[in-house]
Parts: sequence; C-alpha cells; structure tokens
Amino acid sequence: MTGAEITGVVGGAAGIEAMYAAVRALAAAFDQTGDELRAWAGDGFRALMDPDLASTALLSPPTFALAEAALLAATTGPLGLLPGSAGWEADAVLVRAAVAMLAASDDAAHLALEVVDWRLGLAAGGAVRLVGPAAAVGLIAMPPDARDRLGIAAESWIVHHPGFVQHAANAGGGLFTGLAPLPFVVPDNRTATALLATPYDDGTAVTTRRPDLGVPADHRQPGSIEALVEHLSEVAGLSPDPDSADNGTIEVQSLDPGTDRARHVVYIPGTDDLATLPWTQDGDVRDLGSDLRSAAGQETAYQRGILDAMRQAGIGRHEPVLLVGHSLGGMEAAALASRDTGFAITDVVTAGSPTAQLDGFPDGVHVLSLEHRGDVVPLLDGADNPDIREQTTVTFDDGGRPEVEAKHAYGHYIDGAAAVDASADPSLTREVAGLHDRGFLEDGRTATEVTSQFFQIVRR
Repeated sequence: MTGAEITGVVGGAAGIEAMYAAVRALAAAFDQTGDELRAWAGDGFRALMDPDLASTALLSPPTFALAEAALLAATTGPLGLLPGSAGWEADAVLVRAAVAMLAASDDAAHLALEVVDWRLGLAAGGAVRLVGPAAAVGLIAMPPDARDRLGIAAESWIVHHPGFVQHAANAGGGLFTGLAPLPFVVPDNRTATALLATPYDDGTAVTTRRPDLGVPADHRQPGSIEALVEHLSEVAGLSPDPDSADNGTIEVQSLDPGTDRARHVVYIPGTDDLATLPWTQDGDVRDLGSDLRSAAGQETAYQRGILDAMRQAGIGRHEPVLLVGHSLGGMEAAALASRDTGFAITDVVTAGSPTAQLDGFPDGVHVLSLEHRGDVVPLLDGADNPDIREQTTVTFDDGGRPEVEAKHAYGHYIDGAAAVDASADPSLTREVAGLHDRGFLEDGRTATEVTSQFFQIVRR
C-alpha cells in the first residue's frame, strides 16, 4: 500500500449546511440589531414626552428646541435609529431569502437527477427485458478466456467510473419498473432494494458473550482514526471466511468503566457471507439479506443484536458511545445513530459504507464516513452523502489493484484513516479533535482502565 491522498471532503464543520447555518445566524444578528435600534428609538420618544424635560422648555426655549430637533433627528431622521433598524431588518430578510434560494436550487438539482436516473433505469429495464435472454445466450457461448477478459475489462471500467455505478444504483426503481411484465411502478432505489430484501427472513437475533475471543488491541485505547480502523480489522479477522465458526462477532471496548467518565467503543465488522440466497439462509446474521434490509433503511436482526450486546456489556443509558463499522457494519452503525436506541451514541466512524439511505442524524451526533475511490460498496445507496453538519464524508485514493473486491479491503481504509489523521482540512480536524475531546481517543482524555468484551450475534 502507498499513502492515501484525500480527494474530497463534504459536510461537517466547514460544509455547505454549516455555511448556511452561519449565514442564517448572521441574519439573526441583523434582526437583533434592528430590534435594539428600534428599542433605543423608543427610549428617545419617551424622553421627548417626559414631563420633567418639557417643563424645562420655559427656562430656555431656543436650546430646548435645538435639543428636541437633535433628538428627533437621532430617532426618526434619515440617519436615525428607526430608519436604521428598518435597514438592518431588511438586510436580514434579504440574507434569509438568498439562503432559501440557494437551498431550493440544490433541492431542484437533486430532484432533476433523481428523475433522469429513474428514466434511464426504466429504459435499461425495458431493453434488458427485450434483448437480455439473447445477450445471456451469447455470453454463455463465448470462449472461457474471452469471458474472463471481458470480466476483467468490465471490472476495471467500473472501478475507474464510480459515478456511473452510483447513478446505476440510483436508477434501481426505474430498472425494476422496466423489467416488470405488468404495469408496476417502483418509485426509487430504496423501494427497489426493499423488494429485493423481501424474500429474506430477518429472523431473531441471538447474542452470546464470547470470553474465549480476543484481539491484540482489545485492551489498548485507540489513539487515532487509523488505530480505530486497524482495531476493527482485527475484530473482522475473527471471521475470515463465509463458513467461519465465529461469524457475527463484535467487540465492546469500555474506557474507564464503572466511573462517571465511562465511555465505550463498539467495533462492528461487515458482511460475512455475501452469497446467501433466500433458500440458503443459515445462522449468519451478517449476510446479503441484512445488507439489503439495511440498504433499504429497515431495521435488521444484526442491529438488534448489537443493541443487545451493548446492554449485556453494561453500557449505561447516558454513557457516550462510539460505533466503528466497515461495510454492512458501518451501515448498521449509522442506522443506530440515526434514531433513539436508548443509548447515548455520540459518534460513528464508517469505512466503505453506504449511508445516504438514512434521513439524517440528530443534533449532537458526529458521523465520519471514509470512502475509497473505486470501492463500489459505498456507492450502492445511489446518492452522495448529504452535505450536513452532523456528517463529514472524506473520499481518498491510495492506488492499489483495480479489482472491485480489492478496493473494499481494510488495508485501503487503514491508509485512508491515516490520511484523515494527518489532514489539515477544517472539517476533518474538527472531527478528529472531537473524538479526542470526548475521550474516545487517547491524549485527549487517556483512559486509566480499558476492558473488552466480545459477543457473537447469530440469527435464529
């Protein structure tokens, strides 16, 4: 691996929504200034009507007239307080209108892309329905070496054209509609994904403590984003293949447990068995069915198992929690942070995870999403992550092999995390500093005690 280069940062403290919020705060300051000026003008009017002041007019009529004229000029004159307050409040209205127009143009552009993608998917679905069988026969008839070369070329093209993959995923609703032999409208990608998930039985999560398991970093507080992703890769290594006996294992790491400073890091690996079909489902909770349900924005047995593990680990309701997940694990982490779970989930770090299917995050939640260029998995939500204050999305490139599966590997995301640690981007420095300040990363608040518990989640 070579060092990763950050190619884009969206959202967070320096994102568009943060800028809009700052401009709206400026408009509020204009409004407040107008209110204060108008209040001072009222004080001037009350001073003019004061009986004690009026009674002094007989003592020196000329000077009283001059004072009265000066006070009137200061309150209602062209450069006075009252016209000034109107000017400040008019500026506030104009600033708010400008922000509203910019936000509306963003929404309109997004809606236009949604319509274009859906219609392209509809056309593609109709074409596949007409010529798909013949194309499939032609592909089967090709010599094996020619099929292999075609597959390699297609894989390389997909890796180097991530935008196409994202638009193709977003066209899922139109594609389903075009494929359907009867009139049947699928409005969007999330609905199409939910339809694909329907044949899978989500089942019931069974969570079991596994004191026999461990990883080298389990009793060491992480000191960086890189260390978090490395630690997560160690937990994922406990289930290295689809048939591993320890599939579904997660880790709950507790920092200063049993004190008023207790906080926790939950490490959530991704899919164990991507080849699962509805009729081959077994006890693996991290399978294709969970991928599809989570991508459709639905709750999953894996999510319920994670929450059960957190309860068994003794995490208190108000103790801060950081969730760290790769692929499906990041999807589940973000989904849990997006709703009320009964836990104080304050931070999430995702690696190679689609999250745009969610409807945002509550105030006080901080989500850092790492996406490797060429990794198609985080593109399968069919949309860019929103540019919001609660979520910072960083894209990076560290080269490497062009295979689709290789682009999703942990090694790339460890490189990307190291680049985040070293970055001077204001949104990223704010996120990293926040994880230190909230005590998840050492040096900000180094833990005096670190404990670790492992749990295995299976589907019944």
